[in-house]
Amino acid sequence: MNISNEYIPVLLSSILVDTITGCNLYVKNDENNKITYILYCTGTNAISQDKISGLKKNKIDYLYIHEQDHKKYLQYVELCFNKIIDAEGISNTEKLQITYNLAKNIMEDVFHDPRSPVHMKRVKNWVSNTIDIFLKDENTAGILTMLAFDYGTYTHSVNVSVLGLLFSKYLNLKVEEMKALGAGLMLHDIGKSQISPQIFNKKGTLTNEEFRKMKMHVRFGKRLLLQVNDFEDMVIYPVMQHHEKIDGKGYPKGLKGDAIHKYGKIAAIIDVYDALTTKRPYSCARTPYEALKIMKDEMRGSFDEKLFRDFILFLKQAIK
Repeated sequence: MNISNEYIPVLLSSILVDTITGCNLYVKNDENNKITYILYCTGTNAISQDKISGLKKNKIDYLYIHEQDHKKYLQYVELCFNKIIDAEGISNTEKLQITYNLAKNIMEDVFHDPRSPVHMKRVKNWVSNTIDIFLKDENTAGILTMLAFDYGTYTHSVNVSVLGLLFSKYLNLKVEEMKALGAGLMLHDIGKSQISPQIFNKKGTLTNEEFRKMKMHVRFGKRLLLQVNDFEDMVIYPVMQHHEKIDGKGYPKGLKGDAIHKYGKIAAIIDVYDALTTKRPYSCARTPYEALKIMKDEMRGSFDEKLFRDFILFLKQAIK
């Protein structure tokens, strides 16, 4: 078995007193220009208040875990998520970092097993908890700086959901509306789990046949959600309609104007914006200004004009 010797940092504030993380925790020691990692607490023992206090007294903000234990750590964080977020001494930036990393882990599991009711419930729980964080704290726009800049199926899904939840807060949507929209955005590309990776990871231009297969991901996504049967109907709209266009030139149904649900209109804007502002194998990441200019000038007729203006105002407020 190939065991990695790499260590990765985890926030001390994410480790709760008298809880068992399931992975060994290490302290980083830098002496004589040589870095070593000293075992501080085993994964089968709870970390005491005295140990936490001692670390804080020595201004230690991070502990370290083996790279291969990262999944175990994230499982621990998800199990204790509410308590970690409500714990004293955890900064808003740390909350958002934990929230974002947890979402990436959930989406990785969802794409590996998209028919799992357990994973779908995890998505719903994450969306609900994240909405609570966004509504309780006004200073949540900082999470935009944490969004992944390299495009990936998991990170794109998380980016789109985070952007969508913040935008829905800006639009003053009701909590239940935010939950449906956030879950739909998180799962908007779930149908790609049924598409050959050779197609959606292709660096060059897709052939007509490859593009035909790629477009099937929206129908596959709807089918997967209906099979799980754990979501209200409103969650389907971002999944089915994020490639529809106001002028009727989108897919899969070529819907036009208000035949597209509001959630579908929002999903279309955010899906394109995130794709443009992240690095792809075939294109560099654009700045927010460049992305919005492309959407305005080169994609005229694709987006609901009022919602697009609102999105521009939202970004102007969020990115200061």
